Amino acid sequence: MSRDLKVVAIGGGHGLPIALESIQKYCDDITAVATVADDGGSSGRLREEFGMPPPGDSRNCLVALSNGNIVSQLFQYRFDKGEGLRGHALGNLIIAALTDITGDFEKALSHARELLGAKGQVLPPTKEDITLCAELEPEGEVCGQCNVANRLRPLKSIRLEPPDPEANTETVRAIEDADQIILGPGSLFTSLLPNLLVKGVCDAIVNSSAQTVFICNTVIQPGETDGFTTKDHLEAIEKHTGKKIVDVMIANKMNLDFDSLNELADAKSPPVSISDDLKEDRVTQVIADVVDGNNLSRHDADKLGEVLRKVTKKELISRD
Repeated sequence: MSRDLKVVAIGGGHGLPIALESIQKYCDDITAVATVADDGGSSGRLREEFGMPPPGDSRNCLVALSNGNIVSQLFQYRFDKGEGLRGHALGNLIIAALTDITGDFEKALSHARELLGAKGQVLPPTKEDITLCAELEPEGEVCGQCNVANRLRPLKSIRLEPPDPEANTETVRAIEDADQIILGPGSLFTSLLPNLLVKGVCDAIVNSSAQTVFICNTVIQPGETDGFTTKDHLEAIEKHTGKKIVDVMIANKMNLDFDSLNELADAKSPPVSISDDLKEDRVTQVIADVVDGNNLSRHDADKLGEVLRKVTKKELISRD
C-alpha cells in the first residue's frame, strides 16, 4: 500500500498522540486536529492570561509527529519550581510566544512544527474562543472543560459556547482532501466531541468521501463513560453531531487474567464491553487486540497502526 495517503486525526488528550504514532506506521501525510476547549493546567493559565487558544493538546501532537530529538524533550520539559513558571511546559510557553509574535495561533503551530521537524501539521478546529458546557442529570449545567470533567453528577449532553463557532478554513480543507479520517481515542466528551461540535468540521466529515474510523477507548473513563459499551460510544457521537459519520469502529479485544480485571475494577475502569448488536449497514466493528500490555487504559501504537493499515487497505481495494 502506498504511503501517499492523506490522513486526518481528530481528538485531544493522551489519545490523539497515540493515534498519530500509529498512523505514522503507514502514512506520511498527516494532519492532527486538536481540541482547543481545554482550560486547565498550563494551557488554561496561558489561555486566561494571554487570550490565546490552549496550546497543550497541540504541543503533544507536534511532539508525537517529531523524531524524539532534544527539541522534542525541550517542548515536553515542565518546570517544577519558579514563581510563575511552576507547572508550565516549555513547549506551551514557546507556542504562546510564537502566537504573540505572529498574532495567529495557527501560524504559531506551523513555526513550532518547523522547530520540531514534525512530520505532519497540527490545526485547531476553530480559531474562536470556545467554552465547553455540560447539561447534568437530573438538572443543572456546568461550564469549562475542567468543571465538565470533574463534575459530581452524570451528564446528559454537552455543547459549545458560543454555540456555532466558525470552523478553521485549513482544517476543513484538510478533511475535504483526506483519504482517511481518524476519530479518537481519548476522552469522549471532553477531548473528541468538542471538535465535532464545530459544525463546519462535522459537515466536512459528512461530505467527505474519506473512510471515517472511530477508535473506541479500551476501558471506561470514570465519571464520563461509566457503563458505556462500544454502541453507547457510537450513539453519543451520533447524538451530539446529529449525523452518521463513522464507517468503521475499532474495539479492543481484551483477554485479561483475574488480577488484571480486579485492578481495573478497583480503578472503576473496566474494559469497554463490545456490543454484538451493531448492524453492518450502520458501522463495521473491527475487534482486535490493540491494547498496551503495560497500560491497559491505552492503545499500543504498533498494534493499532497495523489494524488501521489493514482497515485502510481493505477500504482502498473496495473502492477500485
